[in-house]
Amino acid sequence: MANNIITNINEPMVCAEQSPFYEFMPVRWQPYAGGEFIYSVKRSHGVRGAFKLHNVNDAINDNRPSLDKILLEYRIGGCSYPVVTVSDMLNSPYPWDAAAQGNILGEVAERIARRITKYFLKHWSKRGKMGGVFDVGFDPKNRDGYIVAHTEEYVLKIQRYPNLIILRQTGQTGEAVHGKFGYENIKELDGFFDYRCGGRRHILVLESKLEKINVNCDDLVNNLFAPLKELFPEAAFSYVLFTDKRSVLSRGEYENLRRLRALPVKIYEELKPRGVDALFFTFNESRDDFERIKDFLITQYRSICNLGVTLQGKTVITDKELTVFDGGETPHIKLVKDAVTGLWREIPMRHKR
Repeated sequence: MANNIITNINEPMVCAEQSPFYEFMPVRWQPYAGGEFIYSVKRSHGVRGAFKLHNVNDAINDNRPSLDKILLEYRIGGCSYPVVTVSDMLNSPYPWDAAAQGNILGEVAERIARRITKYFLKHWSKRGKMGGVFDVGFDPKNRDGYIVAHTEEYVLKIQRYPNLIILRQTGQTGEAVHGKFGYENIKELDGFFDYRCGGRRHILVLESKLEKINVNCDDLVNNLFAPLKELFPEAAFSYVLFTDKRSVLSRGEYENLRRLRALPVKIYEELKPRGVDALFFTFNESRDDFERIKDFLITQYRSICNLGVTLQGKTVITDKELTVFDGGETPHIKLVKDAVTGLWREIPMRHKR
């Protein structure tokens, strides 16, 4: 970033004592004397990660139970993390097929964003550490429906781990009651992180978006952070919007200065006076990457459920063998031609080592 970003800042950055994430916050500044003021962000999360696709026959799935076999893996700094497994697919509330493409893209984006954010928080500062969102009575085996925190008006609970929801009481005795048991769902949270640094509790709320940032600022203020401030009055809050670069950073004259687009600026300006920091992080993956992941997972789902599949991958044909890949390391199917009968027969997969 150009040096004059430091010399012409109009609005001082937040000091480290106030937030451990001050380096990632938007800065209002003037690129040229007498010119317009703009908002820029100096950096994103800095976590270099990459995805890898696997079918159930790949070497990574050797000795794994059937439901734990990894289909989408994410690698960061030499560490490997399962992002989507067979169990995730089969326990999903929707089928992983073409009719649910939007759901699949959204869920994959959420899972990758959570993984990167968690890694970022664990490695960002020696002074900080991940806190404990749940109390001693939390049972990981029966976590769905678990109430994390509550007041007389609001309830924060796990919907389908790790997604949380905020419920608001909508009726008292003698009043009109809406929602189940007099509570209605007012906000769903893609990610919720408890971070301790400098003797203070920081709660980061994650929202992931692909391409279009359809975020309503009033909704963020009234249905997200107003309830959270009642539920956790001692905490400092940050809103982490995870999206692609073109959705959050503008093109044009100030593109190389990481200038924020209009809606991210509006989000920042709405949240800042209310004591909520805004961080804008971007995916390492392109939209084409997400489309490739989605198509691959649909193929795996159909194959696992013994449905017909359309393969989009490499095919190797010789006079004796026909091998079809689906994006994983191991072939989806391999056929060998019988030299006597001329018929093709399927052979078991041999894992790559």
